[in-house]
Amino acid sequence: MFRTVSRRISAAPRLLQAQRQPARSICNQSIRPSQPGYNNVKSLANPYLFHPRYLTYAQRLRMNYREASKGIFRKNPVMLPLAIISLIGGLCLFTYISYVELTQVAPQYHNFPQPVAESLRSAIYYTEIDLNPIKALNSYKEALRRALDLGMHPFSDEVMGIKLQVALMLEKAGLVKASIEVLERTRTETMKWVEEGRAAETAADKKDTKSPAPAKATPDNVQIKEGAIQEAEEELKKMQAFETRQRDKALKKVVGMEMKLAELYSSDHIQEDKKAEAAQVAAVELCLKEMHRRQKLGLPVGGGSGDANSDAWLNMTEIATALAELASTYTAKDRHELAMPLYLRALELLRVAEGNSPSCKQVTLLNDVASAMVGQVQLPTSPRAEKQAISREQTVEAARLWAQKSLDVAARIQPPVRDEECDITCVVATYNLGELAELQDKHDVAKQRYIEARSLASGMGYEDGVAMADAALKRFSKK
Repeated sequence: MFRTVSRRISAAPRLLQAQRQPARSICNQSIRPSQPGYNNVKSLANPYLFHPRYLTYAQRLRMNYREASKGIFRKNPVMLPLAIISLIGGLCLFTYISYVELTQVAPQYHNFPQPVAESLRSAIYYTEIDLNPIKALNSYKEALRRALDLGMHPFSDEVMGIKLQVALMLEKAGLVKASIEVLERTRTETMKWVEEGRAAETAADKKDTKSPAPAKATPDNVQIKEGAIQEAEEELKKMQAFETRQRDKALKKVVGMEMKLAELYSSDHIQEDKKAEAAQVAAVELCLKEMHRRQKLGLPVGGGSGDANSDAWLNMTEIATALAELASTYTAKDRHELAMPLYLRALELLRVAEGNSPSCKQVTLLNDVASAMVGQVQLPTSPRAEKQAISREQTVEAARLWAQKSLDVAARIQPPVRDEECDITCVVATYNLGELAELQDKHDVAKQRYIEARSLASGMGYEDGVAMADAALKRFSKK
């Protein structure tokens, strides 16, 4: 037993020495298991030893990004935030431009062929962005030429819109006389086309009523399919309806051109009040003439030829606006006898259009009637006026009722329908009631109305109303 133990003890140092000796054979190295002391030794027999490892492009990019990002904020505490903000701002600006292009710019050219749209884009650029009348006018002319070459209707909404845009561009550039010439020429051409078209339509209707009955079909007659005849008739009706609708739209644009001409003639560049008044009169006469024609034919007074809700012709509110503007022109020139019928007719149309839901326009018209009556009373009496059946006192009382009616209607209007126009009209109507009370020798009532008008004007920041009421109160203090 002791011998066996002694042999094991004597053999242990030799075994340790043998394990520490290096291998002398390649074969021994190839089959030697891994030892804890040989972790750093690589086997020469492994075929994959010492082959380089290649990185992918994404891995190299990631490594470069990591190296570049180390301490970048610490090295650039100012430039890095500015760069990030600039990048985000650029993206937001690009998104906004794309949104505007898709929602606002592109729909404007949706009804135009591509060649016409290209010319219009250039024209709009030299009108809205970089104002250049010569380049813009050349682009508009090119757009009109292309539109006519492509077969667009010469009096369609698109072509008429291009012509009106030319006048607007010239006005914006300060060439008011050139703008007036364009509008005058466009108005004349449009009215000529409308009158010729309606004359031809009337002649065709008379011819149809007097045409004899069609001959009966005989074996010698040419046989035509009934379906082809019906298709041709339907196509002809569609064309006639389209032309009728285009004439209504063109006539509506003519009224707008007359109103614009009145504005340009009365501007500081021209200052020709007589021509401005003539243009307003022409617009009103055109509206009244068309209203009479529609009533005679059984068509709706406001709207299109076949649909009361159509926008082909002026609606009643727009017609009332044209009448009221001419009446305001007469009022400014102290021609109240001409303004009164226009105000009353405009008020009648507006009441029909609005029904039980009055707007601030109706409040303004009611007060305008009262103002015209007040102005008419304050004018020096003429021998012709003295012979009239209505006395001065009756006119003052009627004006008071109109002004009070204006306040009553305004009290029924609530937001969001009620706007600043109603508030200003209430101030003026209250002041008019003060003047009327003063004309009736009711000085206490007049002073109270002036104080009320000043309070209303001061509460809404209407400085002209405050000054007007202060002048009236100052006049009372001197008495």
